[in-house]
Amino acid sequence: MPGPEDQPAFEILEHTADIGLRAWGATPEALFENAAWGLADILGVRAQEGGADQKPVAGPAVNARAADIEALLVEWLNEVLFALERSGACLADVEALKVVPDEADGNLLLVACDEQKTGTELKAATYHQISVRPENGGWTATVFFDV
Repeated sequence: MPGPEDQPAFEILEHTADIGLRAWGATPEALFENAAWGLADILGVRAQEGGADQKPVAGPAVNARAADIEALLVEWLNEVLFALERSGACLADVEALKVVPDEADGNLLLVACDEQKTGTELKAATYHQISVRPENGGWTATVFFDV
């Protein structure tokens, strides 16, 4: 598993009809946070470091419930997607994230986007090739989105 100093905590996966994301984290919380960052990157709503001098504001609480960790990641990402689309803002941070076997809760911090969004419009995270598993002392996940 790549460490934070080796490469980004996520990578975008190309797929013929969809777009995917592979994320890593030392803990389930870090994994879910990094997956949220990857989603924001795909959408083109990741706040730029050193961008406009804006103080992030508390966005919506994001709560997901599911029977297993794969379904929980799908539900979490769909809730983050909905919150970002509804707000029209850029993701500045994910905080107070708690992940337990059937529940994920966190808060999004948002800022106004500096420029026109140029990302990919997404419909939802899917169960197609979903994978969430412990690996090399950390966690890794693969998820695809409908575009």
